[in-house]
Amino acid sequence: MKKWILILLAMLVAGTAQALNPVQESYVERLARGGFISLKDVSQSIYHSGERDTQVLDVLAEVLLQDYQRARGRGELDAVAWGAKALGASGNGRYHGVLSEIDRNNTQRKLSKHVSRALSDVGAPSGEQYQRGMVDLAKLQESGASAARSAPSKKAAPARRQAAAPAAAPAAQGNYESLSLVREGMSMQEVYDLVGPPSATYSRQTGKAWKPFNYRGNDIVRTYALYKNQGRVVFSNTSRYSGVQRVREVIIDPNESGYP
Repeated sequence: MKKWILILLAMLVAGTAQALNPVQESYVERLARGGFISLKDVSQSIYHSGERDTQVLDVLAEVLLQDYQRARGRGELDAVAWGAKALGASGNGRYHGVLSEIDRNNTQRKLSKHVSRALSDVGAPSGEQYQRGMVDLAKLQESGASAARSAPSKKAAPARRQAAAPAAAPAAQGNYESLSLVREGMSMQEVYDLVGPPSATYSRQTGKAWKPFNYRGNDIVRTYALYKNQGRVVFSNTSRYSGVQRVREVIIDPNESGYP
């Protein structure tokens, strides 16, 4: 991930900026430089993983404020709905004003119920409210594009990242991050992009596959990604209607053989 994100957030995000980990850096970069597809994907990851860092959520809030009135198609409205859900799930009253504005001005009925529910979830306003423009997305995009060309590769910064990992966690392999950064709720592809491909995988059905009242069909299949000398990640399907699997458990084990 790129150092420019840390530098710019220190200048652009309200409050005292703290160092972001590589996962949070990725969220910020994708939100700032992507479109509605990135907004949906990142919002889902924030929602499912329980990300609560205000630097990340401030960028999400700014993207929502700039994009919600442009959303028209089903996919775009779905992206905004997930963004609202992610802010609501944070329970941070800082974003009450953001959700209130969207709820008040939104003209899309398909979006209204999701925003209203998010507004209820976030609770009463508290502390300094996020205001449009606290994060300068244009400057973030412009600076990021130029900095990316001169930024060091992942190989150039392993010492900083390994130093931030827990002492007991196995070291990252090659150009990838440590398994200790994986969080419950991340998608399978997100994990593979972060820590690299596993040494081996295998899948099995769970007992929930035979439960007659499991209408959504969630957690009927689990996939085990084995990382030699690091541990394993357990993924579970979110529903029978979606091909997405998300992290259910992370097992750190330096003695992992990497074989099923």
